Amino acid sequence: MQTAAALSLNWPSAMVGLSCSFLVALFIVLTKKWHGRLTLDAPQGIQKFHTIPTPRIGGIALAVGLIAAWSFLPVGSNRQHLLGLLLLGALPAFAFGLAEDITKRISVKARLLATIASGLIAALLTGYWVSFVNVPGVDLLLALAPIGLIFTAFAVGGIANSVNIVDGFHGLAGGVVVLMLLTLATIAWRVDDFVIIQLALLGVSVTLGFLFINYPKGHLFLGDAGAYFLGYYVAMLAVMLAMRNPIDVSPWAMLLVCGYPVIETLFSVYRRTTRKRRHNPGTPDASHLHSLVYRRVVSRKLLPYAPAWQRNAATSPLMWIYAAVPMLGAVFWPESLGMVLAWLGFSVVAYVRLYRRMLVLGIFFRRRAH
Repeated sequence: MQTAAALSLNWPSAMVGLSCSFLVALFIVLTKKWHGRLTLDAPQGIQKFHTIPTPRIGGIALAVGLIAAWSFLPVGSNRQHLLGLLLLGALPAFAFGLAEDITKRISVKARLLATIASGLIAALLTGYWVSFVNVPGVDLLLALAPIGLIFTAFAVGGIANSVNIVDGFHGLAGGVVVLMLLTLATIAWRVDDFVIIQLALLGVSVTLGFLFINYPKGHLFLGDAGAYFLGYYVAMLAVMLAMRNPIDVSPWAMLLVCGYPVIETLFSVYRRTTRKRRHNPGTPDASHLHSLVYRRVVSRKLLPYAPAWQRNAATSPLMWIYAAVPMLGAVFWPESLGMVLAWLGFSVVAYVRLYRRMLVLGIFFRRRAH
């Protein structure tokens, strides 16, 4: 009864958040001829796979949706208070991301610092930051508030940017975020943390409102603002869940929740910096796992004669399957450091083997072409 009552309070605000997110996203698409000069994302670019100019300011729909959901939460409730603080903390990441979406001139460094600033502000406002990771010696340092705050800020900034890294195909990043939020809600349900359950489900509803426009045809993109906003939101909920439930939820399990985008980002940095011709880790390329799956599985084997938008949309479900792999470990063993680390290792190995398989397929297709 307590669980049902706690969850039932979430539905009015969730429906408002979903509706507002959907309607604002639809409005952006219908009015693109008025703002397109500033907001359209051209299809030219090594890392781009869409074929027509598309608005990339979907982050506005997400922000409006979550603000609307916040306004419909019970006034003075703990969840409304925390969500309000999270929205305030999101401002630097959202603002710099939106500026990049419109001007295309904000540097990678400036955007990274903005997401780190959002993590720091949110930690200070909410009072939740990473104060332990169950590693002797490291925990002594993290117990010092300044170090814990800095660590949290960098972790949140890193996860926000990692979501942006996997935002490559219609519905990919949005679907991954929905899976991450549902995973957080499931773990929170297991430990009776109703506040995190409801905040996570609000994030799901707002993201779904956007996805109804974004997937499958890609009428609207998340853009940097949307990707940073969602990545920041997931990261802060993960920090809050672990710190509110220190016995039942390991911080490492929260890393597993964000496993796919984090692994993709770290592997991309490694890949770019170890090439014979070294590249800046922030330079876009078309060698992400999702890019290889699109070219070598979807376009070559599954849907070789389908329209471009269908091949684009078909890539995301395949990546959602892999994205769920690390999350399973967090759901089954949220409190077990040993099992979480073992599952993290398994997830990394699975990623590397899958990536190498894509490279082998590329060599095979090139030989057949000759």
